[in-house]
Amino acid sequence: MTNGSNARELDLDSQIQLLSRIQFLTRFNSNLIQITGTEGAGKTWLAQHYIEHYSQNCNQALLLCHPAQTDSQHRSIVLKQLVNQPLFNDQDPLIQSLERMLEGHRSDVLLIIDDAHLLSPVLIAELWAVITRAQSEPLWQINVLLFSQTGRLNKYLDQVSHGQGQMPLELEISDLTEQEVQTFVEVVLSSDALDANGRRELKEKAASAEPKPRALMQLNNTDNNMANSSSRTLSPLALLVVMLAILTAGVVFWFFPANDEPAQSANNTIVTDTAKENLKTEHYDDADTAQSATIAPQQAKKVALSSSDRAIDDARVLPQEISSEGLTVGRNDDSQRVVVPSQVVDAMLSGQALGTSGQEALAQQAATPETTQSNTDINTNDVTTVSSDPVTPQQKAAAPVLSVQQKKSAALGEELKNVDSRHYTLQLAALQSLSTAQKFIAEHKIQNIATLYETRRKGEAWFIVITGNYKDIVTARRAELLLPDSVQAVQPWVKSYAQIHREIDQAK
Repeated sequence: MTNGSNARELDLDSQIQLLSRIQFLTRFNSNLIQITGTEGAGKTWLAQHYIEHYSQNCNQALLLCHPAQTDSQHRSIVLKQLVNQPLFNDQDPLIQSLERMLEGHRSDVLLIIDDAHLLSPVLIAELWAVITRAQSEPLWQINVLLFSQTGRLNKYLDQVSHGQGQMPLELEISDLTEQEVQTFVEVVLSSDALDANGRRELKEKAASAEPKPRALMQLNNTDNNMANSSSRTLSPLALLVVMLAILTAGVVFWFFPANDEPAQSANNTIVTDTAKENLKTEHYDDADTAQSATIAPQQAKKVALSSSDRAIDDARVLPQEISSEGLTVGRNDDSQRVVVPSQVVDAMLSGQALGTSGQEALAQQAATPETTQSNTDINTNDVTTVSSDPVTPQQKAAAPVLSVQQKKSAALGEELKNVDSRHYTLQLAALQSLSTAQKFIAEHKIQNIATLYETRRKGEAWFIVITGNYKDIVTARRAELLLPDSVQAVQPWVKSYAQIHREIDQAK
């Protein structure tokens, strides 16, 4: 109904009368009472308020129904609250388990079920069987309060009580009166941050809203959301500046496109490096020289074609072609040509200047190819040996990273095994992937309060998001009201740590 301490201190006349009537009906006999109301009428707040202030002298059990829960889970939650260290089978009907657990003992039990319209017809029949058995047992006084939406349980209750001479009782939650609406606004919604005009506007909105607690609470949420959205809206001036910046960038890109100079420089560098490599390794065969002379013009043509294909004509001069005849002796193409390095030519000229014929330099040139070829083979073998090693530093580091990640995944939720199994928590979500669960936590900004653990259901991995450690269900339900609005919208439900321990063990 509310989400603050002011709401818990608020007492409205219509609700006090309803709770007092329920207390009177459950004081001397066993009954099944259905408390109905439309959505947003305050059923959850009434259920918790009755437990805290109207039923302290009996053994209490609170069941908060959730669409994802099963009948076995409902039975287990109820029975664990009635008896310390109970021994039961959650597949057996409630009446059989209670007869074994309460046999020969005087018992005053109050069972309150919120959102009872989510119960299955089977469990409703079991609850009615418990009431009829308690009415004939002098040691038992058991009362069941079903808080549900209007008309959702009438069909099933009529079926189970047909022909028995008695019917379940039904009480209806009425709407708030005009005076109660104004009291609600003054106590719950008004704050010191509002001035006189703000309080007056809030009361006017409340007067036109539906007279139900949830509708009144949404008035305050609407004001907060509007304030937050307005603070996030860009001013017109900032929007204009952004548009001008985008337009300027588009104009610059359109009229000053990127040139092709880097691509041409890269091709020229490749051709030059190829020629230098041939000179360095001293491969002076005719075939190699002809191949180098052929590759250079082809690469120059490719650069010219790629430049001409563009929409913008870049009329720059292409680099000069590399000449294949710069280091040759003789110009006759019909005879075999000998390629002589510049060092040999210099030695021959020096010898002729000293009066010799220069044949000694040619004799040294004859021995040079064998030495060069030998050195080249040695370098090639060294490169092959280094490249044959298949292990890289990145591959060596991969194995430890994987093992750490696997260890982290295996330890997910292990710290929850240390929590007392009699305590309770709030389950926020159940997802089938760790990344989706982490995304859920990030979207709702609950990194500081949320905890993850992994379980297995029918062989598939599930990642459960929970929050909190509470000694009883009432404390856990109160804590739900303090969660962010986005988290309350996913309808958290109370879950025992005993069940969490079993689910963690199933993941091993």
